[in-house]
Amino acid sequence: MKFGSKLRALEYPGAQSFDLNDETSFRLLIIWLEDQKIRWYKEEDRAELRSYSSSQWENALNVYLRDIECPESIRCKRVLIINWLLNLAIRYEYGDNVEKYRPMTKENIVSGSFSGKAAAAAAIDALNSLDPTSPDFVSGVLESAKVVNIMQHDQNMYVLKALAIFCEARLKEEAVEEFINNREPAISVPLKDVELGLDVDDQQVKDAAKVLRLLHINELRKLQTQINETIVAAQAITANPKTDQSLGQVGR
Repeated sequence: MKFGSKLRALEYPGAQSFDLNDETSFRLLIIWLEDQKIRWYKEEDRAELRSYSSSQWENALNVYLRDIECPESIRCKRVLIINWLLNLAIRYEYGDNVEKYRPMTKENIVSGSFSGKAAAAAAIDALNSLDPTSPDFVSGVLESAKVVNIMQHDQNMYVLKALAIFCEARLKEEAVEEFINNREPAISVPLKDVELGLDVDDQQVKDAAKVLRLLHINELRKLQTQINETIVAAQAITANPKTDQSLGQVGR
């Protein structure tokens, strides 16, 4: 469920049933956030926003978002609006209960000193200052994706999700341990012992060419290994054909 952890941290009554695509659910959450957590307007100034069934509610929302200085680039999509408002609500929740949340450090949460809603709120607060639409954030996501050869996408949140999946699959303890146990031992090859096969006068260019040659040979070796594995797999199939004894022949 989208925003599930943030909604639970804020103790939103409709956390389990919240549906971003449902208009009523969307409006009621915004009203609750303003009433219970953000409280930007005075009590008497919330009437238009509270009239969630009114045909003028969209206008009231736009005025509200402008008043609380929600970035204009975020107002175009409801998923960005909800995310921004939830982060703002969490920030205010923390500000109202600083002494309650101050001891909730990473070490205390990991050790089990805090758990449940309190731990969730503390963990989320550490991230609530991030703006997923900021140029720095987007640039960081895209640069990280390039490092691990993840394809670029115009929606940076999709790229971030792909990064999260990559990290979970490659960096969890089991994956790291498997890599350490199964990786081939490194071989040290002095460049002076590598034959280039070309006459090059510049020593730096010559050394660079040798490195490229070694890398090329390594790629060819990997390709040959994959070819051999494919041949073995194919042989395992062709060497064990189905036999229909009633027909007195081998194969289909």
